[in-house]
Amino acid sequence: LDPPAMVAESVSSLTIADAFIAAGESPAPTPPRPALPRRFICSFPDCSANYSKAWKLDAHLCKHTGERPFVCDYEGCGKAFIRDYHLSRHILTHTGEKPFVCAANGCDQKFNTKSNLKKHFERKHENQQKQYICSFEDCKKTFKKHQQLKIHQCQHTNEPLFKLCMSKRMFLCGKNMDGTSETCERNP
Repeated sequence: LDPPAMVAESVSSLTIADAFIAAGESPAPTPPRPALPRRFICSFPDCSANYSKAWKLDAHLCKHTGERPFVCDYEGCGKAFIRDYHLSRHILTHTGEKPFVCAANGCDQKFNTKSNLKKHFERKHENQQKQYICSFEDCKKTFKKHQQLKIHQCQHTNEPLFKLCMSKRMFLCGKNMDGTSETCERNP
């Protein structure tokens, strides 16, 4: 046998895994260390922005430089965007494509962006509170506000919108049937 000092010296240079192997046992597998999230940091002075994804930093840097690398190539347009996603969303305004369809029962509305679909769904299909329903034959449109219903009903009666204004106020009432705006004047 080896003298105790030599055993202690040789063991101290072993790792725990080596000690198990030397003893004829297999070590328990060591779980992989979670990788630290890689950060992409803005290099502009006095800016502490940092991101977990390189493309987010690239988009941020455009704010400093003013660069808009994604340009619409539709004739006569030329609008430019920081992200390719914004350009692809913009192009839908030229094509008229509306790929986002409302899934609510009986609703066939389509939208060019997911965010517009979401706004529609929240306004028309969620949180339905008191509604004002148009009573004209074959209409049945609904409104959240009584004033909206009254303005809508002017389309059925051909009554000018400016007659709907309340007294002692001055505000824009809406558009007349010919498209011109009307302002109500305050009563003296």
